[in-house]
Amino acid sequence: MLNSKPIVAAVVLFTLLVLHAPGAQAQIEKFAGKPDFSKGSDLGYFIWHEGDTWKVRWTTTGAMRNFTGHVTAAGGKLRSLKRIDVEIERKVIRPGHAPRVAIGPRGRVYRRGGAPPVIATREQDHIEKDGDYRIRFNARTDDDIDGFDFKVDEGVTALRFNLEINGKAMARQIEVGRENQHPPNVPFEVKLR
Repeated sequence: MLNSKPIVAAVVLFTLLVLHAPGAQAQIEKFAGKPDFSKGSDLGYFIWHEGDTWKVRWTTTGAMRNFTGHVTAAGGKLRSLKRIDVEIERKVIRPGHAPRVAIGPRGRVYRRGGAPPVIATREQDHIEKDGDYRIRFNARTDDDIDGFDFKVDEGVTALRFNLEINGKAMARQIEVGRENQHPPNVPFEVKLR
């Protein structure tokens, strides 16, 4: 007759390793405090919480990129969604520069340089609640910081983040918490309890 103790131990060990693998679910402690980043010089998503407020930001290194995704709550509701841009209908992303007057070699006066401001409209930039359990966003940016803040009610047990840049999920372009850690994969889930 076979000894079943080694088989049972192997099954238990396998179950623990597979179901509770490091990185399968991020713990809330990793998200405490603001990551280090700056507009125009970093590319990606930056996520953290301060007290009961969660903050999601994105920026790029100058090239226009499309940031899309959603945040979903399990066990409770999302509340207090607040976009970080000040004006809701329109926002100047890059101010224009007035043309300069110059005098040519033969004394002719002409205008040089100048460009109109680049403006993002509400049609180009969507950040909205989809019911009580999900926030969806679709935004384009080139050198600005964009994003939103939200809170969760007491019943929320986990948050699931599904984030893409130009239609691709890239875990290396996501940094969380004051230690700028990367999630193991996208989408990822944060256990709150």
